[in-house]
Amino acid sequence: MANLEELVTEINRFEAIISHWDESQRSVAVGFKRAIEDLHKEALTRLIKSVKQESLPALQNAVKDEIVYAVLLYHELVKPPQQPLLQRVQAALEIVRTGLQSHNGDVELVALKPPDTVEIRLIGTCSNCPSSTLTLSQGIEQTIKEYCPEITKIIAVK
Repeated sequence: MANLEELVTEINRFEAIISHWDESQRSVAVGFKRAIEDLHKEALTRLIKSVKQESLPALQNAVKDEIVYAVLLYHELVKPPQQPLLQRVQAALEIVRTGLQSHNGDVELVALKPPDTVEIRLIGTCSNCPSSTLTLSQGIEQTIKEYCPEITKIIAVK
């Protein structure tokens, strides 16, 4: 039985071969691949609907198989794994932190209150800057909401 790594290696081998073909040959191969993928996606979509109605646990069990999961993920029939909320909030703050630090300021995560609230504190020069409201709404809030759409309330605390 093949594993995911072996199957991906085989696909990559064929893609490397095709990459050396001329444009018209490549477009035929790509069109052929797309047609097969469209057929598979439609078949998988119908299969999922059918199995979901009959036995949701069976479907959940099938998705635990790495190859089944990889194919469903490729066809966008399952959601990709998501980092925990805390990690995503921290990643968002790291993005804005660089700009704030260039002005001798920073931001600190005070509290994460699932499902929808984050408390932060502006520190350094950002804490009493006249533009801090703009920094909060246009920079920090926007970035947190981009990384964590479930967060709807960002509260600045002193």
